[in-house]
Amino acid sequence: MEVGRRRKRARRRVALLASALTAVAVVTAGALSVPHGIPGQRTDALLVADSPPPPPPPLTSDVTILLVGLDSTVDGQGRPAPAELVHGDLHAGLPDRDTADTVMLVRIPAGGGEVRQLSLPRDLLATDLQNQKVPLNSVFSTAVAAERKRLSGQGLSAEELNRRAREAGRGALYRAVEHLTGVRVDHYMELSMIGFYRAAQALGGVPVCLNHAVEDSWSGIDLPAGRQELNPAQALAFVRQRHGVGDGSDLGRTVRAQAFLAGVVAKLRDGGALADPAKLKALYDALADELVTDQGWSPADFARQVPALASGRGTASTLPTTYEGNRLRAVPDAARQILDGTGPSSSPAVSSAPQSSAPVRLGGVPCVD
Repeated sequence: MEVGRRRKRARRRVALLASALTAVAVVTAGALSVPHGIPGQRTDALLVADSPPPPPPPLTSDVTILLVGLDSTVDGQGRPAPAELVHGDLHAGLPDRDTADTVMLVRIPAGGGEVRQLSLPRDLLATDLQNQKVPLNSVFSTAVAAERKRLSGQGLSAEELNRRAREAGRGALYRAVEHLTGVRVDHYMELSMIGFYRAAQALGGVPVCLNHAVEDSWSGIDLPAGRQELNPAQALAFVRQRHGVGDGSDLGRTVRAQAFLAGVVAKLRDGGALADPAKLKALYDALADELVTDQGWSPADFARQVPALASGRGTASTLPTTYEGNRLRAVPDAARQILDGTGPSSSPAVSSAPQSSAPVRLGGVPCVD
């Protein structure tokens, strides 16, 4: 009987770990933003069932997930964050703009292997539903505004109007990313800034390393150089800082987000969290209520199909781009090649050549600016 209980605890721990690692990339995505929309779904079946159901069949093909964070101060269930949190630890307070300031693709290989995460710059030129060329981060907001205008005067409640408008935004962004990258998207996930904050709390500190001391009043960051563990407020500031990072473009902030992602994986794998089911459950619970996913898809069940997620192995890259005048364009076919693991190599940031940054290895704690 004791052996059976130990086996059940082990199964629950692996399931929690896989679920947490599936959501690790979403944690970083939510750090820069907050989505409006429907709440995520929670399942406790993996935690309390005496006879857990058999695992789903293993993946037969690679899966690509679109991870999105929106610039808003509303949580995953559409509720405004408390004012003291918005103006305090979140260091926010600007009006909601519905811009998709964080857009990432994550490739989960069917046969195991490394997870690959690809960040798409928010200023990248994309095509909206009106076939207009706009920055990627405005595709969502443009569709939301158009749908709100179309539905106005139909007697809908504010909650229903917001829900339908944001569904239109998600559909527009999903199609724009597929058109832009040439990569088929299988699933969609959003996470709120509140979810990121709560996940950072559940982790009990996230390790990062800075090449230089940083201080910035816009993000609220004030950190010394060297390796250190960040509390939730510091974690938000670390990934949100744009002023004073590199050339001030999104590239520096993207590298920060990837370094934070690597630190989370390192914390889970090396900091003892993997051996502590209570910590893993707290992390999963912190994320579950904030997630917005496509209908009928359970990230927890999906994680059970991919045991390799527990290794924490993977890379985080930024889509190479070129400038044409003042327009930022994707290097043709680069997204597919990076996610497939066939290239391209990173290039130095020069005006006429592809711009990108070196991939960040997940599981370590890389030092960044």
